[in-house]
Amino acid sequence: MALGRRTQNMTVAGLSPFPPFVLFDDIQDVNNLPQVKSVFARVVVKFPRRRNSQHYILQDITGSKIEAISNGNNVQRFDALLTQGCTYTLYRVAFCLNREELQFRNIGHGLELGLITHTIVDPFTKPIQFPPFPKYLMLFHEVYQQPHKTFVDVIGIVLHLEPLKHIGGRPYREAVLMDSRWDLIIVGVCVEVARPVGKTPSKSILEMDIWVLAIACKETS
Repeated sequence: MALGRRTQNMTVAGLSPFPPFVLFDDIQDVNNLPQVKSVFARVVVKFPRRRNSQHYILQDITGSKIEAISNGNNVQRFDALLTQGCTYTLYRVAFCLNREELQFRNIGHGLELGLITHTIVDPFTKPIQFPPFPKYLMLFHEVYQQPHKTFVDVIGIVLHLEPLKHIGGRPYREAVLMDSRWDLIIVGVCVEVARPVGKTPSKSILEMDIWVLAIACKETS
């Protein structure tokens, strides 16, 4: 299949109708990019639109994650098509190098997924179960070594919950978690955006003994 080169507005020419399906971790050759493929993906996080682009975090059927980006005239289109928490079949997405400021270390590689002009979005109808947890989970001692504005996934036992506060009109509380190495970490949770993972949607995450969280590393004073 002859692939056109990626342009500044992330369009790719000369595509065959149905590129092969791949997993996120299948694409490893950074010297042969962009590669246009098809994927099954769940929208784990949908970030607000920023200037002329919009960012997403997608998860495949193995639990692996990748950052997806729409640019230019494609932003409004994919903003309307993709809903956080829903699963899709995406045809003709472009695997490219990620050169963004924000880094997602839990993803496990430095590629991004381009939502381009030729990308087709269909509902996911296959009888395949997506894993409830991400593939890459970072230990707490590694979290402390990450740069500012780094997003990571962690899992830990809840040892302590601080009283509920309201900061900027939003409910907020801090928790102390312990991982499998007995290391501790303090996380701040906006209660209104904390969503449980798995088969207990009616149960608040604050009532659970074990949390799986995607957290942002911040500089400490």
